[in-house]
Amino acid sequence: MHIKKPGKLIYFFVFFVIYELNIYLSNDMIMPAMLIVIKAYQAEPKYIPLSLSLYLLGGSALQIFLGPLADYIGKRKLMLIGNSLFLLATLMVPFSSTIEQFLATRFIQGMGCCFIFIGYAMIHELFDDMQAIKLISIVTSTSILAPLAGPIIGSAIISWLDWTFIFFISGFLGLVSLIGLSKYMPKNEIKAATLDLPSIRSSYVKIFTNRRFMFGIFVAGLATAPLTAWIGFSPIFIMQDLGASYRTYTILQCTILSGYVLSSIAIQKIDHAYPIVNLLRMGGLIAALGMLGAAASRGNIDIFSFCMFIYSVGFGLFNGALIRCSITATDASPTLASAALSLLYCIYLAIWLHIYNLLCGKFGYTLSTYALLNIPAILVIFSCLLIFSKGMPARGGKVAELSI
Repeated sequence: MHIKKPGKLIYFFVFFVIYELNIYLSNDMIMPAMLIVIKAYQAEPKYIPLSLSLYLLGGSALQIFLGPLADYIGKRKLMLIGNSLFLLATLMVPFSSTIEQFLATRFIQGMGCCFIFIGYAMIHELFDDMQAIKLISIVTSTSILAPLAGPIIGSAIISWLDWTFIFFISGFLGLVSLIGLSKYMPKNEIKAATLDLPSIRSSYVKIFTNRRFMFGIFVAGLATAPLTAWIGFSPIFIMQDLGASYRTYTILQCTILSGYVLSSIAIQKIDHAYPIVNLLRMGGLIAALGMLGAAASRGNIDIFSFCMFIYSVGFGLFNGALIRCSITATDASPTLASAALSLLYCIYLAIWLHIYNLLCGKFGYTLSTYALLNIPAILVIFSCLLIFSKGMPARGGKVAELSI
């Protein structure tokens, strides 16, 4: 990629962050209003996490095709198409007349997530390991900032206005990012004059048969599941099961998810020579201690939320490193690898969230059920992190092949 004006790159990242933040914010602003939404459509509580699952599945629906298209038509054009799709779908949601229509438009809206990988591909192409980890940490922190700001904004909106205004506000932000990206997103060289389907198929086979890549993304999806499940189920846990207020709901969200933001800030201070393996192992240990403590203290919401905060800190420490190591495990095109990563990540996350939904439906949508389900999850996550980091050098050097 050739960039003549570095200043434009800064503006591009600003509007890319707005786009990604809006993708997540649109989902998190509606969460405190979901009890109102299902009541308006006379639907059951199970549709609350289902709405989130379909949004995530929408985020995986196009990935396999967008990777090759990014090289064929250019990243800039593809990003603008994605932003436009998200904008139109967002403005369609408020006009749904049934819960089925609401879920369908949410699925289409979630497709906007598919295009985020374009920005990540640029990062992996332009920066070295530690720089990329730091930038990924900054950009991905928007996915955690949204659950912090989303409930506050959403609660404020539904306190004064109808829940549909949440999507009108998200539509306005979508328009802002579309205008900004169309003006400042740098044009990249088109790498493929034609769609070389045999070559594309060969590249994807190479990526999907890379054991280290596949294992790393599996772990990343599983590790994100507890926090994503919390975001999806917390309106039921807090406001329905515990009978708490929007204020309590917001405070708990901010307490738990701020851990990721703090760890993202801490990573920015790390020296480039710091061993990546330490981030994986130390982050995994902190996350495990926090999650087990949350399960043990599930009867006390204050201690529970503090322990979940600890998990969030640990997750933030190892997540960026895990994704970076997975991406660089294959020497295929970073664009295709990023597309494959996004596809698998969304699918794994949606599957795990569906499992949480099924089990909570069977044993009760309670905080205690959720906390106990997290015990086997965190034990598997920590074990997988140890396996993934096995053979990684303590001080630079080439990462050993994964043997599992």
